[in-house]
Amino acid sequence: MTLKRYFIIGITFILLSTTHSISFTGNNNKKIYSSKYITNYLYGSILYDEFQHNLAVNNLGKNYKLQGQHYDYDVKYVTSLVIEGKFAEAEQYVSSLDEIYSDVFIFNFLKSIFYLKNEEYEKALKQIRKTNNQDRLFIELKNTLVFWIELEQKKKTKNTLVKKFKSNNSSGITLINNFLASKYIGDVELYKSYNLRILASDDYTRYKVLSAWNLSNEGERDQALKILELALVKNSQNVLLKQSFKNFKRENYNITSFFNSKKINHNLSEIFYLFSNLYQQRNDILFSNLLLSISLEFNKSFLSNNLIKFENKLNYNSQHNFNYLFLSKLRGIGDEYLWHVDYNLLRYTKNQQINNLVSLINVNDIFIEKKYMDLGNYYRVKKDYKSALVYYDKVEEINSDQDWSFYYFKGICYERLKKWKDSEKNLQKSILLSPKKYSVINYLAYSWLERRENIDEATKMLEKAVELSKWELGYIIDSLGWAYFLKKDYDKAEKILKIAYEKTPYESEVYDHYGDVLWKQKKYLQARYVWKNALNLENIELERKKRIQEKILNGLKFSEKN
Repeated sequence: MTLKRYFIIGITFILLSTTHSISFTGNNNKKIYSSKYITNYLYGSILYDEFQHNLAVNNLGKNYKLQGQHYDYDVKYVTSLVIEGKFAEAEQYVSSLDEIYSDVFIFNFLKSIFYLKNEEYEKALKQIRKTNNQDRLFIELKNTLVFWIELEQKKKTKNTLVKKFKSNNSSGITLINNFLASKYIGDVELYKSYNLRILASDDYTRYKVLSAWNLSNEGERDQALKILELALVKNSQNVLLKQSFKNFKRENYNITSFFNSKKINHNLSEIFYLFSNLYQQRNDILFSNLLLSISLEFNKSFLSNNLIKFENKLNYNSQHNFNYLFLSKLRGIGDEYLWHVDYNLLRYTKNQQINNLVSLINVNDIFIEKKYMDLGNYYRVKKDYKSALVYYDKVEEINSDQDWSFYYFKGICYERLKKWKDSEKNLQKSILLSPKKYSVINYLAYSWLERRENIDEATKMLEKAVELSKWELGYIIDSLGWAYFLKKDYDKAEKILKIAYEKTPYESEVYDHYGDVLWKQKKYLQARYVWKNALNLENIELERKKRIQEKILNGLKFSEKN
């Protein structure tokens, strides 16, 4: 149980003890709920906020007397039911509250979904049109659903509907719908034109996969494999793409059963999946999870769609309590999903051992380079720089043509191991490959400052880095200020370091540097004030803390002698 839960539940009991168990009341102001109801409600609410909807359903479900009496409870309970895939219960719950919440967004939206799932298209159309929400992304979803319902109803004008469909704000949403809908209605020429646009783009990886699946199902398997191969050139990270390519190379086409372009519900599932991704990208995880569950309800065959739920839980639920069956289904899709799941569990949880992951490596794996890169990155983040370099070297042995980030990561590892020349070599190569990566420029230049080398060149580089980052990143501004400090231009250093100090309120090194320049400017009280503030930061390293404590007692001269 987190501190947050202890705090809220503790406050609840204090309130109960001081108000003689005053509790929620019904519309008739009659006391109907005990302290146990309040505790279950609050605990369920906390679980809901932490995206643990399976546990939230269990706790909120104990408060059945709150149904129709407490708006917040009803919204949280029905939302959790849907996210947990309990659609029959959710539909019954929404139906029982129809008169009470006739104007509430989530209830109206879910009613349209239930009608749609039951193939009551006229009712679904009417309901979705009356569901009001001014959010631009939801308006896009609403218009898209209206398009698909009308497409299903107006059989004689289907190709006209497809041609006329247009998103208000996104050419991508337009093209994806055109691509899916033209295939669904069987208009060969229309589909050909939209499919060519999908394949010609650097984006739309998922739909390139669907394009290949369509060809495979039509017997054009060589051409399908070629599409996947070309897509890998543009995006070698997509798990669905890699797994499809591997399967096709092995002449295993079972994965294509995930999606049937001729089924309306499979296409609707794609729409909900698309918008789930869009909501995830803007960090609206609650609605993303809701749409994902709806997507899975419309097409339970597309097992890999659960990957969003997996990633959302890793990023936004600190408990990381995964159902074993849920993980097994993801892992069972294929070896790329097995690696992706276990690698991310290794990164985010304590339930995975690195040896278990290493044992999955097959030297003949098509994507072994990516797996070595994953292991190198894992060790680098864990600050085991020697082990990281072992795997980075394996990557380079397989393919010497790497991008800027690869040499940046190697440069970091060498720098932390105090192998300066090797670090410089890799960082300079990274900058050569991508001259505008201000993070790399800053890293190399500041490394020089730390060793009191190439200070003039480092200063010029940092001027460029600050301009490229538009004076927005405090840590880069701090590096530039420190360069002028080392050049003994204290007036300029103070102005720049003050900006860094204001922009980076949680970085002890920035406080340290700003205090130093204030001391050099004979602003002793201000310097000690800044240094003392640095000691209050949670992330301050022990060594820096000791140095700052000495400065507070003895001033900067002591620090310079040591």
